[in-house]
Formats: sequence, structure tokens, C-alpha cells
Amino acid sequence: MTFSTPPFNADWEKPKPRILIVDDDPLMRRIVTQSLERSTYELLEAESGAAGIQCAIEQHPDLILLDVMMPEMDGFEVIRRLRNHPMTLTVPIILLTALGEMTEKVHGMQLGADDYMTKPFDPRELRARVQTHLKRSEQYLQSSPLTNLPGNHAINQVIKSRLETRQPIAVIYFDLSNFKSYNDLYGWLAGDEVIKQMSALIVEAALQCGDKDIFVGHVGGDDFVVVTRPEFAEPVSRQAIHRFDEVIPSYYVPADRERGYIETTDRQGELRQVPFVSLGAAVVTNEHRVLEHPVQVAQIAAEVKRYLKTLPGSQVVYDRRQR
Repeated sequence: MTFSTPPFNADWEKPKPRILIVDDDPLMRRIVTQSLERSTYELLEAESGAAGIQCAIEQHPDLILLDVMMPEMDGFEVIRRLRNHPMTLTVPIILLTALGEMTEKVHGMQLGADDYMTKPFDPRELRARVQTHLKRSEQYLQSSPLTNLPGNHAINQVIKSRLETRQPIAVIYFDLSNFKSYNDLYGWLAGDEVIKQMSALIVEAALQCGDKDIFVGHVGGDDFVVVTRPEFAEPVSRQAIHRFDEVIPSYYVPADRERGYIETTDRQGELRQVPFVSLGAAVVTNEHRVLEHPVQVAQIAAEVKRYLKTLPGSQVVYDRRQR
């Protein structure tokens, strides 16, 4: 596993939590922003459901405050769409509703909302609920600051949940080959750009496959995990690899692009030709064997990944053993 570690910076400060307020009423948006402290949070606003979805996908908020009653697209439809997108699948959503009916509140929670508040609300209660959900989300997700994708804890919870309910499952472990040599030559900043591009292409492939329950997580460094159904594993893997191979040459300087490799010096001082960075996908499914626990899945994937590293270029390899 390769990690790109920036140099220590004593002046670095943890970024403010980013909160998206989605409400068609400007007065209500102002009330919410005044209830929250701008010195504590970075506040984003969207005046419609469609604008809220776009902002959530592009700006990666840590929490969403969502009005229910909006024209054209109501809050319930916004929740449906956010929960079907890998980038917003796990973002906490608090519904702001004037609806007094418990059935409406329950409906929102069933769709994927995490909490609700009835208007008018006490600003102190809003702040308390926001703080509680942000803290809980941070502990649960441990999301990558580089990609904003859920981290190890969330990945393991998703795999564990699907195994316990005996759902057909495919877990795709993506990682890079020849990335350390690239990082050593081009530097960690360039390496981070490759990882961000890798993340975007995996999410893009996940969105295009048609599995509304697909999950994408970032273990760390150049290691990503996709959890989906077995029938979607092949198209997701192939699409991500195809797009990665298309774009990776653009991350090399013209001289290296023309050669098709980079030159590095090994530990013995010998000049070595290293191929371009390639993307591997190790696929583990429960089609041919019973999988009981995320640790078992990870161990099988590690064996497949070791074999993957012996193959040239970008490849997809399945574990097809029956025990």
C-alpha cells in the first residue's frame, strides 16, 4: 500500500465543517445561517432541490440541512437522489419541515434522512443537532480529506451489513502499480493529483453501471473499494481501467510520454525503466463461496492483489476459488 505524505506544516488548521442549506425560502435560509456561526462552519446555500443536489456532489458538504416542501423537486426526491449517488450516499441529512404529520417525518427517515426538525425551531437545538451529527459522521466515516470518500470504518460496515443479510455481493479492490516510482520522481503533489483522478474515474464508472446501491470508499493512499452486486463488478472494473489508461499519460512530462516509461535508479544504483502507472482491480464475490466477515474478504483480496502485481498493465482479476 502506497501513501503520499505531505511534509509537516505547523500552521495547518483543520478545515471548518461544510454545511449545505437547501431551502427555496430566502428568509428561512437567512434564519438558518444566523442560527449557525460562520466562524465555526463554512455555510453553502441552494435555493432549489436541483441546485442542492448539484452543490452536494460538487462541494462535498459534511452535513445537509434540507427543506421538505419545495416547488418542482421536494425534499423527499432530493433525499432519494442523494442516497443513490456514491459521493453523497453517507452525508448526514437533517430535514427541516413544517409538516406536523408523523407519517411525513417517518417517510423522510425511511428514504435516508438522519434526523428532522420542525419549523419554527430553537437555534440552540439546531446547533446541538448539527454538532451531534457532525461528530457521529466523523467517527463513522473517517473520510479521506483528499477524495472526500468514506474511509475504512464505513467500508467495513457496508461489507458487514451485506454479508449478514446474505445479499449477493462483489467487492472490488482497486490499486495502482508502479505508483511509488512515479511518486518518487514527480513528487507527492503530482501523486495526489493521480489519486484524485483515480477516485473521480472510479466514481464515474460506479455511477454509470446502474446499481443504485453501489458504494465507493477510499482505504487510503492508492487503495479504493467498490461494493456492488456481482453482475456489476465487471463493467465497473473495465470502465474504470479503460478511462484510467486513457488519461494517465497526461500526468507525465512530454519526454516520458514519448518514451512510454520513466527512468529511475534502483537500490543498486542501476538505471531502471519503469512502465506507466497502471490500475488493477481485484474482485471478490460470494457467488462461489460463503463469505462471513469483512476481514475474510480483505484477506482474499490481498491474495488476488499479490497475483495482480505480477501481471503487466491494467488488469481485472477475480477470485474464483470455491473455498
